[in-house]
Amino acid sequence: MEQAYKRIMANIRSRRKELGLTQTQLADKCGIKQSNYSRMESGKQMPSLETLMTILYQLHMDMDFVPVDYYVYDVMNKDELVCVVELSKDRKKIRFDKKIPDGLSQPFCGEKLDLERFYSFLKSRCYEDGRADLKEILKQAHMTSNNPYEFIKLSHGVNYSDTFWIKMHDENLSWEDVRVI
Repeated sequence: MEQAYKRIMANIRSRRKELGLTQTQLADKCGIKQSNYSRMESGKQMPSLETLMTILYQLHMDMDFVPVDYYVYDVMNKDELVCVVELSKDRKKIRFDKKIPDGLSQPFCGEKLDLERFYSFLKSRCYEDGRADLKEILKQAHMTSNNPYEFIKLSHGVNYSDTFWIKMHDENLSWEDVRVI
C-alpha cells in the first residue's frame, strides 16, 4: 500500500508542477496548510479521502489520476453570478444554468446556449486577432495563440465597456480583484 500511495503522490506532484503551481499555491486552493500538503506530497502523511478528492479537483485529475480537460465557467456581472456554463472535455457539448432571468444583466438571453454562441462570447472578451501588437501581448501572457479558452483564464474577460467577467468555477475572486480601473 505504501508503494501505491507514493506512486499516487508522485503523479500529483508531477501534475502540480506541470500546471506551474507551488506547494503553497495548491495548499491554499485546497484550504490546507502548506506544511501538511508538503508532508502528503513527500509521503510522510496520508491525506483523508476528502482532502485527496479536493487535491484532484484542483489539479483537474480524475480518480485514475489522469488529467481531465473540463471547464466550468462562472459568468459574472460584478459580483453577481448570472450563469454557470459547463463545457465537455472535447468542447463538443455545453450545458448552462442561468442564475438570473433574462435582461440587461444576463448575457445569454433565451432558452439556448450553443457552442458557437459561447465561443463568440469568450472571443469578444479577448484581444482582436488583427491587432498589430497581438504577438507581443501573447508573448507577455506566455501564450502562442489567441485561444479564448486559455486567454479567459488569464484575463477573466474583463474589459472597459461593461461589468461582465468570467471566472473558473474553483476561483475565489471578486469584481474588485479583476475590474479594470
